[in-house]
Amino acid sequence: LRAGEEALCVFWEMTGTEGQWSTEGCTQVGGDTSHSVCSCNHFSTFAILVAVGEIPDYFALRVVTHVGMSVSLVCLFLAIVTFLLCRSLWSVSVALHLQLSICLFA
Repeated sequence: LRAGEEALCVFWEMTGTEGQWSTEGCTQVGGDTSHSVCSCNHFSTFAILVAVGEIPDYFALRVVTHVGMSVSLVCLFLAIVTFLLCRSLWSVSVALHLQLSICLFA
């Protein structure tokens, strides 16, 4: 483990039809920077998760995602309209591209 990282001993806990990792009944009893030793008081599916801290909120990434998605949807809409209005260019290839554009837009 590097500085600021913490190993968590966990198991997969099913709640109805959904599941999540839980630390209940599991503790880390030993280890060093390259190995961890866990002890749990039950049988299940186990793992060691490494928590590296809080995930930062990347404002720039969210902006680029929203702008990119908006531009993509506008371009796909224009492509669909173009394919539908240009019947003189109609062919199997154009029909396939129209269907692909509709699927991507949806």
